[in-house]
Amino acid sequence: MPPIAFERELNEEQLAAVQAPDGPVLIIAAAGTGKTRTLTYRVAWLVERGIDPTRVLLLTFTNKAAREMLDRAQSLVGDTVGGLWGGTFHHMANRMLRRHADALGYGSDYTILDQDDARSLVRAAADEFDLVGKHFPKPDVLLSVFSLAASREAPVDRIAEQRLGGHDIDVADVVKVQAAYEKKKRELNAMDFDDLLVNGLKLFREHRDILDRYRERFLYVLVDEYQDTNVIQAAWVDTLASQHRNLLVVGDDFQSIYSWRGADFRNILSFPQRYPGTVVFKLETNYRSVPEILEVANACIAGNPEQFQKTLRATREQFHK
Repeated sequence: MPPIAFERELNEEQLAAVQAPDGPVLIIAAAGTGKTRTLTYRVAWLVERGIDPTRVLLLTFTNKAAREMLDRAQSLVGDTVGGLWGGTFHHMANRMLRRHADALGYGSDYTILDQDDARSLVRAAADEFDLVGKHFPKPDVLLSVFSLAASREAPVDRIAEQRLGGHDIDVADVVKVQAAYEKKKRELNAMDFDDLLVNGLKLFREHRDILDRYRERFLYVLVDEYQDTNVIQAAWVDTLASQHRNLLVVGDDFQSIYSWRGADFRNILSFPQRYPGTVVFKLETNYRSVPEILEVANACIAGNPEQFQKTLRATREQFHK
């Protein structure tokens, strides 16, 4: 493949982020500023510098996003990028767990429960205690409590009290059902989606030899939509990147809207403190919105002490002249 003309393909903000030095990097990328383009060209930049793609890990929140970035990177640098590990947190954790499930007492052929499977298993667990009925939370509600507790590394009774405390429900019953649910999953050699993340982190925390293998392998770790990471995901990434510290995360604290499912915006706000020496880049040139929209957006985010300050600039013309 011919060399990429990075200076021609990227604006100044994107180019600076793409060519960031080794070490911890935080890119604050507001909506419409070319976040995906920047991440893709970062991968291409690493490959052009001679970095083996198999030593690069790209983490995203959707399989579609991962495929899009990998396809774009391949169009830039060719098939050499094929060895790059890219995908969602769940996919990457599953990929590792398949190889080392026995270390946690699972068979490598464990089943991944979908929502219907998990719902049926929780219903069966509640039925063991004769709790199935109109006065006890439905399986979907219980699963949301279990999931939030897992993503925050918090006790189930605390989350149940927060979510269900206003109802005539004994929190101890919720804890009993959760314990029975966990037992049933183990008996079936099965994990739900939260277990993939929880066990992925557990694998690293309890088995240093396995952690060292992956920590040495991944020289560069790139994370998309970092503002949406939960406690487990952030800890998993921190553990994995702790040796080389070449961790580049992209996100926008202003777009963090998933706290209801465990996302913790403090992960992105605290990144420079957790990683001393962090270089911060801001993508503020917006290609999507008209100036009037950005004027409102800038007014909304201005002066908030709990956010990274940014000023969005439009490339489009005014809607009304």
